[in-house]
Amino acid sequence: MKINKILFILGFVSIGSLTGCSPEDDQTIPDFKPLVYSEDFSIGAVDNTILDTQGWINFAEVGTAKWKEQIFSGNPYAEFSSFQSGDAINVGWLVSPSINLDAQENERLVFRASQSFVSSASNSLEVLISTDFDGTNVTTATWQTLEATLPTTSSAFFAFIKSGEIDLSGYTGTVNIAFKVRGSGTNTALDGSYQVDDIRVFIKQ
Repeated sequence: MKINKILFILGFVSIGSLTGCSPEDDQTIPDFKPLVYSEDFSIGAVDNTILDTQGWINFAEVGTAKWKEQIFSGNPYAEFSSFQSGDAINVGWLVSPSINLDAQENERLVFRASQSFVSSASNSLEVLISTDFDGTNVTTATWQTLEATLPTTSSAFFAFIKSGEIDLSGYTGTVNIAFKVRGSGTNTALDGSYQVDDIRVFIKQ
């Protein structure tokens, strides 16, 4: 029931305020140098507002829900949730700025992601890459799925996990990375949330 969701969040926040810990405190972020691109959604972040990080496209393909900026225990991150959207279907995209893969070799992508209240695989998170995105028309671009370690329905709520190193060296030219979530604001089995943070493209040496 929704009241249980609210109580859980309140309890989670209360525990966090007592311990002073964030969900990421026990997971050190390596430098991943030399860096090609990085984003942790910290610049100008305002808690629980529509995400407007410079250069990123926040696009609702279906429904009205968009990615939001969230901050917990001093840590900003991007989150997509269909909860209380009122839409039967929600599909939200978060698309990175263009990243040039011709200026270097052996690029790898890493990030961290978590989930909360996701109980069905149909309430999904995908990570995609495009070499022909024109910067405007998300759905007309060609998108390929990137294999990554992603949170599952059995993952602990708000516990960020590492994506693993995703090899981008087979791509050339300018690319865009996208995070795409499917959910529903009217189906309680599909109204969970996904969180994304600490995106890095670096040169594997």
